[in-house]
Amino acid sequence: MKNSDLYEQLRMLLGTGDNVIGLPKHEIVDKLLRNMYTEEEAKILVAAFDKCSTPVNIRNISKLTEIPRENLKEILEDMYFKGKLFKLGPLYMVLPYLPGGFEVYFTTNRDDPERIKKVAEAHLELRKLGFSFELSASKYPVYRVISSIAPTEKLIDVSNSIDVEHQILPYEILREYLSKATPNVYAVVPCSCRTAAKLAGEPCKQTDENFCITTGVLAKSVLEQNVGREVSFDELMVIMEKAEKHGLVHESINIQDTSMFVCNCCSCCCGFLRSVKDLNNYDSIIKSNFDPKINRDLCTLCETCMDICPMDAIYHHWPHKEDLSDNMMIIRYDRCIGCGVCASNCPSDAIQLEKVRDYIPIKSQNELLVKRSEAKMH
Repeated sequence: MKNSDLYEQLRMLLGTGDNVIGLPKHEIVDKLLRNMYTEEEAKILVAAFDKCSTPVNIRNISKLTEIPRENLKEILEDMYFKGKLFKLGPLYMVLPYLPGGFEVYFTTNRDDPERIKKVAEAHLELRKLGFSFELSASKYPVYRVISSIAPTEKLIDVSNSIDVEHQILPYEILREYLSKATPNVYAVVPCSCRTAAKLAGEPCKQTDENFCITTGVLAKSVLEQNVGREVSFDELMVIMEKAEKHGLVHESINIQDTSMFVCNCCSCCCGFLRSVKDLNNYDSIIKSNFDPKINRDLCTLCETCMDICPMDAIYHHWPHKEDLSDNMMIIRYDRCIGCGVCASNCPSDAIQLEKVRDYIPIKSQNELLVKRSEAKMH
């Protein structure tokens, strides 16, 4: 098999399965794959796996690749160690590049430094080509925003006692959403997007700290790999509140059941948020059901909300009128995603969240895969 044919087959493999964002046929993708996978690794994947996210045992992989089991195990474990394969007990699984492979590879960040740097550079080039529009290739977005903690929880008692129509539901409240993880295991891990951006020479402008978290089975898996660190639920909530103070947005899979991860995202590195902000690609993400509202009597025009808004959705309207009555902060709701970061950081407590939408996500991740596949546009 020619080397060029090998990596073309690998590109096709990484685009198989449900809920997959396929890689385009382009020289930049070829560069990305040649650096992410050695020729030996690529041959194993192409020979042994018919589809992404389908577990295969080592006996079948050995039979299909004709590599002796002991030699093969060493190669597969090295790939798993470097985030190029996923493992379920004794079974190995290749993940699609997005979502899955990119995140695991850069979160693990254990490949040869020169190789992983070239993958990061290729990923950045790919994004600049317009690859981010593929995030909205389905009419059912894969990600949704979860509003910040304290401003949302202030609404719970009012919602339950006064306005049944706009009752705050468990999947809208970060504390309740995360508390239902099964099992109750939590780990803080490096952010794949920020790691890739830094390696590509465009480091995050908002934070150097790790804020992305995994839960349940995925948390157990990353801890077994010595990636990230385990935290208690109380520690986790402190970390989430700290992420808000850094201006980061809580994002998770667009389902009601607790996802195996929650990202705390910036708009300079996150593929989804940057896609929304730079390309007006709102079809790639679901806003929260909340909008921030400014109390003019309490607002001191300090511009904290404007400075910290990840979507540049708030601006200072300098007065036109003689009496200065129009000197105020204004929220552009066409750009706002309802993250509540402005409300979390307002020093005057002048911004409150209000439930204005009743979007209900699908129940489980399996249902999401079916829904996205049915709603795929190309």
